Amino acid sequence: EALGISQTQVMEAIQKNTTMIPSGVANIGNVNYGVDAKGLIIDVKDFDEIVITYKNGNPIYIKDVGQTKDASAIQTNIARVDGKEQVYLPIFKRSGANTIASVDAVKKALPGLKERMPDDVKLNVIFDQSSYVRNSISGLQNAGLGGLILVVIVLIFFLGNFRSSLIVAISLPLSVLFAFIVLYITGQAINSITLGGLALVLGLLVDNSIVVLENIDRHLKMGKDSFSAAKDAALEVANPVLASTLVIMVVFFPVLFLTGITKFLFSPLAITVAGSMIGSYIFALTLIPIMGAFFFKNQLPNSDKKPKKNALSLFPRFIDRLGVKYQNSLIKTLDFRWPVLGITVLLLVASLFSLKNTGYELFPQSDVGQMEITVRMESGTRLEDANETIAELEQVIREETGDDLEQLIANIGVFYDLPAAYTPNSGVQDAFIGVQLRESHETSTSEYASRLRKKLHGKFPGVELSFNTGGMIMAALNEGKPAPIDVQIKGNDLEVLRELSETIRDTITTLSATRDVRILQRIDQPAKNIDIDRIKAAELGVEPVEAIKNMVSALNSSVTYEKAFWIDERNGNHYFVGVTYPESEIDSRFVLENVGVNSSLTDRTIPFRNFSKISDGTNPVEINHHNLTRAFNVYANVEGRDIGRVSDEIQNIINGMEIPAGYEVNFEGEVAIIKESFGGLGLGLALAAILSFLIITPLFRSFRKPLIIILAFPFGLIGVGLLMWITGTYLSIQSIMGIIMMVGISVSYGNILVDRINALMNEGKQKQNAITEGATDRFRPVLMTASTTILGLLPTALATNPGSEANVPLAIAVIGGTFMATIITLYIIPVFYSLIAKSN
Repeated sequence: EALGISQTQVMEAIQKNTTMIPSGVANIGNVNYGVDAKGLIIDVKDFDEIVITYKNGNPIYIKDVGQTKDASAIQTNIARVDGKEQVYLPIFKRSGANTIASVDAVKKALPGLKERMPDDVKLNVIFDQSSYVRNSISGLQNAGLGGLILVVIVLIFFLGNFRSSLIVAISLPLSVLFAFIVLYITGQAINSITLGGLALVLGLLVDNSIVVLENIDRHLKMGKDSFSAAKDAALEVANPVLASTLVIMVVFFPVLFLTGITKFLFSPLAITVAGSMIGSYIFALTLIPIMGAFFFKNQLPNSDKKPKKNALSLFPRFIDRLGVKYQNSLIKTLDFRWPVLGITVLLLVASLFSLKNTGYELFPQSDVGQMEITVRMESGTRLEDANETIAELEQVIREETGDDLEQLIANIGVFYDLPAAYTPNSGVQDAFIGVQLRESHETSTSEYASRLRKKLHGKFPGVELSFNTGGMIMAALNEGKPAPIDVQIKGNDLEVLRELSETIRDTITTLSATRDVRILQRIDQPAKNIDIDRIKAAELGVEPVEAIKNMVSALNSSVTYEKAFWIDERNGNHYFVGVTYPESEIDSRFVLENVGVNSSLTDRTIPFRNFSKISDGTNPVEINHHNLTRAFNVYANVEGRDIGRVSDEIQNIINGMEIPAGYEVNFEGEVAIIKESFGGLGLGLALAAILSFLIITPLFRSFRKPLIIILAFPFGLIGVGLLMWITGTYLSIQSIMGIIMMVGISVSYGNILVDRINALMNEGKQKQNAITEGATDRFRPVLMTASTTILGLLPTALATNPGSEANVPLAIAVIGGTFMATIITLYIIPVFYSLIAKSN
């Protein structure tokens, strides 16, 4: 101010004295010279010698009004790793890139980077998302291997000899390999979704082979040689097996019409199932007949004489006796068809009531061993004070988690650059603490969150805390929202938005299952408001825009609005060059009042106090918009109950509120995605039934007989509802996908049975006899395929590894649906056939 120099004048002088522009070339004599006009300043100290202007014929240098030094931006962010301030570098992979490959590439590059660093600088990987992915894949591989072993055991027990079991079992790995080929062609990766798809259809992959082998057995018993029996048997069931395969595949076709996260999740799953089922069909009609013809050599083992009494033959003999009892029970069922149908309908109504009252959520909860604690202190908290509070919070977390704690990472404030787009913090009063537990932690992450919630709220009153235990999967599913409950209030006036948000927050807090209820937006940031008197400024020759630039330069840096660069030619590093006040000197209102601005009427600077008024007030910490409209968000976590029913209670509360005209209240985040996904999957269920009907109609050349199968599949919901109720499983997109899968399985079983009854009817048998004989013929293959499906999925349903439990609801729904589909196929479809199909 004494020399009449403003910050913008200093910045202009710097920009005029250093630049890097290619100067061009010159042909001098016989030589082509590159011309390098040295526009860059060589050393930092040389900035001090830049002349800003001349006053009274004397030059004024930068060193006369300040000093130049290699410095850093004003600190607004602190990263802490295990209690120590560190440089924290998050690395984000590109969209669509493989997580494991990306992490491995980063780790491979670290040794090379370390060589370029000083000896006292250490590069440590403190958090690695690929560990969760690897654990998830490992868990699914173990579940798949366990399912494979169980399927082979079932084959051995049902078929009663190793040769027949080998013939069927060989189709399993071949079908899986075929699925891998399809995944490669379609550009899919081997991940938890595709491996989950393989685990899902593991038991189904042998169904086609079982049907073909059972039919070869029947033809051999008719006295045919092995080659004729294999050929005739394969041709006889080729169409129904094709229809069954297409039905399993087509139930996933509606995935193409889904949007958002459901399409992202189930598209790879659908491709995996389709690829493996195509392989299963191909090998069932080629490899199985060839191997049957070769191994059986004109007889199925033990088919030409009484079965040998050995350990392996005990179970087949038991199934044969069970088949006789089944035939007798079926005859009685047909005699009492109406009471049986009535009881079944009542059970269906009960199951639908159970499913309706079952809690629902977007995705099953998973213990990923990670927790993020969002911390919000009072608006206006200084960075150093926030750092002290976080240090105290970390100490409590260490004491509570003990030996289960692996890593503790805290991020305080905001670094106003690219990282600002990836942080939930909105200022230095905000922080988040990442808690990484050991893989073998004894206490669950959600239990630690519950304990810490109670302890921290008691020790740190006035500090707003929220706990997120969902990990990266839930973060991706709910669009990065910090909580599953997100009530969005939209309108124009910030004060009205605040009042509505506070009313909703206070009401939601009264619900017993809600936790960490808070409002995202704050409008109470302490502020020094500077009101420029534009008339007085004009009288003094001050331009308001120029005044604001000088204030920004003083408090932050001129780099904010005008970037200047300098390159250190010794190492090639480039730096921003900015003008600012020393941070330590910005400590009073007096500093703000005396920021100087150059005037067009005088050669002296005009201080802010001469043309503006500084007053105390409050400003919004952040202002959010949704579709160009201002929005406030009320977040809440849920503990002890499902998200769906809690959101229904909140919706009822909102419906009872009086919302001012021009304002609206909606659910966003996970709840909105649940409604959208459930609607899409409901449409998928209807399309699956319609497409299944269209596939089997040409096979039967009738509309009546496909109707028998389609009418029967809803009863499979009885098994789904019962098993979900027993296991306490919530309805989710995974379980709904399992219900859709159940449609394919139910129609597939019914298709094989009805096709056999039709064949007997075509041979001239009476309808009643054809039903009982056909159902008895298909008793063992239906029971066998159901057993392979259920036991193949059992390890998945019982999985507890991080990442593997995501497929548990899907497996439970399929197991329950398959169990009931088996009963429906063996009893209810014959009843429907007797009522709907025409007699000869």
